[in-house]
Amino acid sequence: MEKYKDYEIIVVKNDEKDYPYKSICRIGDKEIKHKGQSQTQAIDFVKQSIRKMELLNAL
Repeated sequence: MEKYKDYEIIVVKNDEKDYPYKSICRIGDKEIKHKGQSQTQAIDFVKQSIRKMELLNAL
């Protein structure tokens, strides 16, 4: 688990060969999920989505 701002990002193993990791962040009733080739990549994708949603005031 990793903290980003006030959010918790959880990384789990994924059963796909190309993307073995999946990161999940739950924000209220919303959920952001991304797959990655490494744990760091999956987390970075979720962080990018959080930043975009904050810019759009969607959170």
